[in-house]
Amino acid sequence: MLIRFLAALWLFGCLHIIYQGQQENPYPFIRTAEYVFEYPVKGVVLTCILFSIYFMVRGLAIQLGAEQTSPILAYTVYSLIVLGQLLIALFGSMHAPPYWAAYLINTVILLLCQLFIIPALLH
Repeated sequence: MLIRFLAALWLFGCLHIIYQGQQENPYPFIRTAEYVFEYPVKGVVLTCILFSIYFMVRGLAIQLGAEQTSPILAYTVYSLIVLGQLLIALFGSMHAPPYWAAYLINTVILLLCQLFIIPALLH
């Protein structure tokens, strides 16, 4: 149940970031008269990788059995990773492109899931 929930959360989060990459940046100082929109492949891929760090660490810990040996330490490490991702998203959010705003929204949802929903699924 937890693996399916995390996989769905990761998939919907990455799809949200990819979709928001199609939106033009709303800030007028970026657009000039000869502005042509190009899909920001590098930025979207980097943002998806940054969003995936939590899921990679969580999957590795599940495979190594770290959740069974020390569940409190594992939960603390997961929570610190999500808080770090939230700080990165907040510090980079001023005049950010739309896909970064999607990353910020996804990270807040991930933090709420980490603090409230995942503990309920584990017990």
